[in-house]
Amino acid sequence: MNYLIVGTGGTGGCIGGFLAAGGQNVTFIARGAHYEAMRDQGLVIHTFNRGDIALKPVKACEKLEGGEKFDVIFVCVKGYSLDGIVPLLQQASHGNTVIIPILNSLSAGERLGEDLPGITVLGGCVYVSAYLSAPGEIRQGIPLFRLVFGQRDGLDTGTAADGSLLRLIREDLEQAGIECVISDDIRRDVFRKFSFTSACAAVGAYYDIAAGAIQQGGEPKEMFIALLKELDQIADAMHIRLNGDWVDENLVVLNGLAPDTTVSMQKDLKAGKASETDVLIVDVVRIADKFGVDAPNYRKVAAQFGYQPA
Repeated sequence: MNYLIVGTGGTGGCIGGFLAAGGQNVTFIARGAHYEAMRDQGLVIHTFNRGDIALKPVKACEKLEGGEKFDVIFVCVKGYSLDGIVPLLQQASHGNTVIIPILNSLSAGERLGEDLPGITVLGGCVYVSAYLSAPGEIRQGIPLFRLVFGQRDGLDTGTAADGSLLRLIREDLEQAGIECVISDDIRRDVFRKFSFTSACAAVGAYYDIAAGAIQQGGEPKEMFIALLKELDQIADAMHIRLNGDWVDENLVVLNGLAPDTTVSMQKDLKAGKASETDVLIVDVVRIADKFGVDAPNYRKVAAQFGYQPA
């Protein structure tokens, strides 16, 4: 199949890089110095347990030229860039294209589905620790690399994304070395993944610390647990079933991070760049308000980043 990666940061670069190394036809959308390095020197991914993946030449561009269409599009941009890529997705899609958003967002699938009528938009999330270490170079931080995707609630099962196509996508991903799960409840699975990223980002940014300081206990770890419990209340209000003791599961994930790990939102804040505070923190407060859930710790963090309720 013909794959397009929109957003070639750590996540998109790993997904597309593994697929390309596995023999799939992959085109990358990148920008700036990163795009120029990919165009001139290729893309290198320093993987955790399979050495370096060196792709040269690599099919990369800043914008699509001509009328090429794609069978599967992975959207791996930051949440604040989502609206701006809709025209590109329209341009890149044919009647049977499947779009899989992989964002730190609870509503990316729904937003794209509304903006792209007639195009099949699934729900998706990924478990991977990877970052852009230099232009044209991506570094994977931990061995876990799992991609989860599935039909969104209310999506017509007679669309292009029937079970056989989902299984073909899973087969390509697994052959490339990416663990893949076709979800039977993608709304639940996106919420579970978002919850860890959101809570970790909120604590890290609020205290200006890395994962190791949260792991050590004390007030930051207590805040992390409190945020997860508030998210649990929100999930219950939204009728999302979080199976098992997912708070303990998130603590296991936290303890598995390298001590110097920070999420991309923290890195962007440090660099003075646009960040995902609105998507990862403020949106949680808005959703809590919508469903009548008290979320005092999220409100405290949101206030530190300038959020003032209407």
